[in-house]
Amino acid sequence: MVVTAPRQEPVVVTPTAPPVVAMPAMAAPIVATPVSLSAAPRIEANIATAQSGAVPFSDVRSPPFGGPMQVAVIQFGRSSSGLGGNDYDVLARVAEIQRRNGGTVRVVAHADQDAYGASSAQIERGNFEVSRRRALAVAQQLRSLGVPRDRIIAEAASDEEPIYQTSTARGIAANRRAEVFIDF
Repeated sequence: MVVTAPRQEPVVVTPTAPPVVAMPAMAAPIVATPVSLSAAPRIEANIATAQSGAVPFSDVRSPPFGGPMQVAVIQFGRSSSGLGGNDYDVLARVAEIQRRNGGTVRVVAHADQDAYGASSAQIERGNFEVSRRRALAVAQQLRSLGVPRDRIIAEAASDEEPIYQTSTARGIAANRRAEVFIDF
């Protein structure tokens, strides 16, 4: 059986052998240039494992868009509002972007199954309090990094805006977050 793929030579598939793809010859070999990892460390967001996220536009020199831009996600443990080493690095980069470009840093903190209580009102109040503490922790760190007080807005969204499934432990952990935006 012969299958034709766009922009490639025919692909031959036989029942007993793996597919063989014939590609056109390249004009010149590709040469990899070594990159210094210490010059530009890469911090990746891995929401699936609930780790704090990267600042995606670390080299932004001027506002690329005319509105809010999400620049980081800080993940938290259950009922926690404490920041860790990676969080400090991410927030330092957020502060640097704000200093270079201006704008207002908006922190929206969330909770998911962080509080316990005998009634739904107690649980709701507890989740709100946890998200409030998370927003304030991020805002205070940004303030200590030189972002002016009048350029920081901290919001507590409680557990009302989950973006991941709340039926799995991984989804619940990923919803325990503070999203950081810069409004230009």
